Amino acid sequence: MPEAPTPRLVYDALLITSHNDFYKPAVAPRVIGLGLGAALIAELVLSGHLDVWTREGSKLVCSDRGAPPPSDSLGLWLIELVRAEPANLAVPEWLEYLALVDIYAKTAEHMAVAGLMVRTQRRTRWRQRTQVAYEASDALTAQAPLARMRRYLTALDTRMSLVDTFLLALTEAVGLSRSLYLQTPARAREYAEAHVRALPAPLQTVRGHLAAAVATTALTGNL
Repeated sequence: MPEAPTPRLVYDALLITSHNDFYKPAVAPRVIGLGLGAALIAELVLSGHLDVWTREGSKLVCSDRGAPPPSDSLGLWLIELVRAEPANLAVPEWLEYLALVDIYAKTAEHMAVAGLMVRTQRRTRWRQRTQVAYEASDALTAQAPLARMRRYLTALDTRMSLVDTFLLALTEAVGLSRSLYLQTPARAREYAEAHVRALPAPLQTVRGHLAAAVATTALTGNL
C-alpha cells in the first residue's frame, strides 16, 4: 500500500465529524472519538507502522516492515501504546480506548500547532473552571474534506486514493451518509461502494469495527 501523508487522514476525520453546518449535522462526542481512533489506526496502517492481523481476531500490532518512526507525535503516541501492551489487543478494544482518552482534544491540539485550529479558553461561572474549545482557523479548510468527497461522488470519473476512500467509508460509518450523497448522481453510491470494496483487508476490518461500534453506541444511547 502507498504511504499515507501522516497525519492528514485524522485531521480530515476531525473536521468532518466535528465541524457542522447546514449540510452536515453535528456528530455525538463518543462517535467523534471512535471515528478519530479509526482514522489514526488506518493512517498508521497505510504508512506501514501498524498491521491488523485479520485472521487472529483483528489484533492490532506494530508492523515489521521497517518503516521509520512517524515524524508526528500523534502517530508516535499510538505506536508506543500498541508496543507497550503485553498482549496484542483487538481493533475494537483500541477504538474504545481511544474514544475514552479524548483523542479529539489530542488531535485538535495537534492541528492547533499546525495552524489548522484555533484554541480558545474561557472561564465558566460553574466552579470557575476553564473551558477549552477548538475552532477551525478557516471555514473553507473546515469544509474542504467533505467537499472533496462530494466532488468525487459528483464527477464519478476519478479514481479515489486509499486515504480518501477510507475517509468516505468513515464518513458513512459515523452516520453522515445523507451529507455525502445529497444531490449527487444516481450512480454515486455504486461508485463509492466499488471503491470501498477494494480497500485492503486491514482497512476493511477497521471500517467494519468502526461501523459496529457506532451502531452499538446508537443502540445503547451511550453518546
